[in-house]
Amino acid sequence: MTSVMLQARLWLAPKIRRDFEAAQRRRVLADEELDAFQFAALQSIWADAVTSVPYYRQSVTTGKAPRTLKDWQDFQSIPVLTRQTIQENPELFMRDSRPPQGFAVTAGSTGTPLRIGIDQSERDLMRIATVASRQPVGYSLDARLFLIWGHAHLLGTGWRGKLNHLRRKLADRILGYCRVDAYRMNPQSCRRYAAQLVRFRPTGLIGYASALDLFARNTASFRDQFRSLGMRFILATSEPPPRTDTFELLEDLFGCPVVQEYGGVEFGPAAFKPPGQPFEVFSDLNYIEADSVGDGESPGQPILLTALYPRYTPLIRYRVGDAVLRPTILPHGHIRSFEGLAGRVHDVVPLSDGDSLHSMSVFHCIHQERDVYNIQMVFHDEGVDLCLVTSEQCDRAGLEARVRSRLRQVHPELAQARFRYVDDLGTNRAGKRRWFVDLRSRPENR
Repeated sequence: MTSVMLQARLWLAPKIRRDFEAAQRRRVLADEELDAFQFAALQSIWADAVTSVPYYRQSVTTGKAPRTLKDWQDFQSIPVLTRQTIQENPELFMRDSRPPQGFAVTAGSTGTPLRIGIDQSERDLMRIATVASRQPVGYSLDARLFLIWGHAHLLGTGWRGKLNHLRRKLADRILGYCRVDAYRMNPQSCRRYAAQLVRFRPTGLIGYASALDLFARNTASFRDQFRSLGMRFILATSEPPPRTDTFELLEDLFGCPVVQEYGGVEFGPAAFKPPGQPFEVFSDLNYIEADSVGDGESPGQPILLTALYPRYTPLIRYRVGDAVLRPTILPHGHIRSFEGLAGRVHDVVPLSDGDSLHSMSVFHCIHQERDVYNIQMVFHDEGVDLCLVTSEQCDRAGLEARVRSRLRQVHPELAQARFRYVDDLGTNRAGKRRWFVDLRSRPENR
């Protein structure tokens, strides 16, 4: 990054400098400190939750949860919180005193949209935690990042869509980002992105693990150019690698290590995996415990997460829907680290013209629709079905017009999808409702 651009970044976005300074002050707690620190934080979070949030207050008044936490056994008696509970009872998670400053919308890998209240202070804290974890691998104030990422906020039309594009381009320039679309990829677009990356000369590459895998397998001819860039890291987010050799392939292609982040839109970054090390949990921000309920299919340990910092919507013993491999568990039950992720691979599905579609693209075409409770795209030899679980009051004609417009921006084939309204979605053997179900018989579509 040029000195002029760096000065512009610091002048136009002083919070970036504050984030880096705060990240440098962040201290990693030793194992022997965590029991007392985490329990004190839990007591404070629980006292606030039962006073200010109807769901938790009702849990106490109905005898399902203790009023105060005297020991870890009290904490373990709090009922597990699920996505379905939040989705079906949004009013119970609104504070008595005020509405949230904003909302986070996510669906994980299951296709169940979740809208959760969030305050700016939470976003600020998550941003600092992210900066702190990336600094040791080369992320600095003058870093340039190439992102193979989603564009949910850009799936719009008219003046609002143009304004979103302008805002994103300006923000990316200030932040030192070059962003390309991870939703729809094919060999041609991958090679085009590779040429952009070489010209941009980034410090690091960030993307969904499945998108990075597809990118690497289509750009082997750029290996010498990639390695000459001297990149510091590749950050794979959101999911485990789709193939056993994904990260080995990326490291050979670029000549730099792959690091990983684990987190979720609703609960923020929760762990970071440096090169050659296990995932280290952000233990000052989260208490992660083993979930006694498995999914019947995953080889890993399902987990529950409790946020230890003030949130508009407290997440206490929240079932995130993920499983981890070979966790290190401290005596008070906290998972301090783990070797890898066992669950939540976002689907990548090949289309008839050779393009590959990332599952997040479909969710980001639909999550704006408040009347849609669940979604699933089913591929047949004769076409595509978009299965929706909606409210009884849903205006189907208006919904279909809006969603088709967004789907067309992702890929023309999707705009021809048949809309089907169902009471529930098809599941796999573990009972999970997957984003994509591929029922095509032709081998080339697999």
